[in-house]
Amino acid sequence: MRLLYLLLFISSAVSASPSSTLYVKVKDNDVCVFTKGGYDKAYGNQTLIYMGKVDGMNAFHSSYSNTYLNLKMPIIEENCIKIKASEFKEPFPYDVILETDQSYTQRICVNRTAEGKTVLVDAKADLEKGIYCGTNQYDYSSNSLWTKLKNLYYWLINFFN
Repeated sequence: MRLLYLLLFISSAVSASPSSTLYVKVKDNDVCVFTKGGYDKAYGNQTLIYMGKVDGMNAFHSSYSNTYLNLKMPIIEENCIKIKASEFKEPFPYDVILETDQSYTQRICVNRTAEGKTVLVDAKADLEKGIYCGTNQYDYSSNSLWTKLKNLYYWLINFFN
């Protein structure tokens, strides 16, 4: 019975969100996005990725977009969609959005080391500064317990349908 209550709580928390989490890693020195979702094919065979720089007070300035046709959904890291690291201008946070039949978003910060290696750093928010990039490396691929519970929930829903 407790498991049922837990699943109902997770369901209400997940469905209250207008968009799902977009996961991000660095692959071959470029930014790579994937969904960890349950869809194999995009609705209408179209996948749109767009992103924009977020200035300190949360204004969005579009900087990149690309539409992919007949693309297998990037649900796992190995099938991720790459965005060239050169599309990210330092030191600004970016909102990256992937649109299919559902919207996936993530706010990220991209930095380059002195050796030219692309790294992801934490995006921070402050009442005085607004949105800005921190200095610590950050894992946007989220292998946290909460993510694992959400993945288990989606697996159970797909299993019983």
